Order: sequence, then C-alpha cells, then structure tokens
Amino acid sequence: MASGFGCLPSGDVKYSAGGARRVGNALPSSCQPSTPAPEHARYPRWLRLTRGTDLQKVLREGKRARTEHLEVRFLASLLRHPRVGIIVPKHRRSIVERNRLKRRLREIVRCEILPLVPALAGDVVVRAGPRAYEATFEMLRTELSAGVQQIIARRKAP
Repeated sequence: MASGFGCLPSGDVKYSAGGARRVGNALPSSCQPSTPAPEHARYPRWLRLTRGTDLQKVLREGKRARTEHLEVRFLASLLRHPRVGIIVPKHRRSIVERNRLKRRLREIVRCEILPLVPALAGDVVVRAGPRAYEATFEMLRTELSAGVQQIIARRKAP
C-alpha cells in the first residue's frame, strides 16, 4: 500500500494523495540523494555471505581462529572468490550499538580483509563476542586481520 509520499531525483518532494502538492512541510535534507561510494570502495553483494544455510555450514564445518573479541571461521568453497559473512548477536545490547558494531566490522572487511585475500576461494564468517561492543575500531581491525592471517597460515601449512 503506497503512502503517496515520494522523492524525485531532483530532491523535490511530491504528494499524490488527493492531488495536493506540499513542498513547505518537508525538510530540505530529507530527500537528498546519497553520495555513491567510490568504485574502489565497494563491497558488492556477490562477496557477501548472507544465506542462513551457508552461514551455518561455515560455522559448523569451518576452521576457527579466536581472538579476544571475535571468532573467525573459514571454509573452502568451489567459488573462485571469497565471501564474507558477519554475525553480531544481541548480547543484551540496543539495536543502535549492534548496528554500530556491524558497520565497523563491515568497513574493516571492505578495507582490510577483501584486499588481503583476493585469491582465497572460500567463505569467511566473522562472529562478534559479547565484549566486542566495548572494543575500539583499531582493536577490532587488528584482531580481525590477525584472525584471518592465522587462517591463511594454517591453510598454507600442510
């Protein structure tokens, strides 16, 4: 069911309910188009691990590396590119805190992990522990990089 409210590409606001057009009630910033990320800074959907069955398979069968705040699991796949999944349990936290932690981990994966393992053919799942909510961005970044490095080293060693 449509509400009759919409944003035009120019940022103008239109109301279709009753044919009336109200421009004065909308905030100017409420319909601004978002700035697209640079081409080199993308985290495309085909690099994400989103299906629950895939996540459960990696958690059940994958090799594990633990850090103080995170658990990283890896499972080889037939795909020629890595896929990364992020799991952030609630741990009695607010949705704001949970979303902030997910955004931080996603940014670390996008900037640090995907360029680190471009030829790694497998699925990686990052699971946050209860203490990850108190960790700084730098702590999360070093721990996630260390966890992935541990898995890469184990994979290369016979």
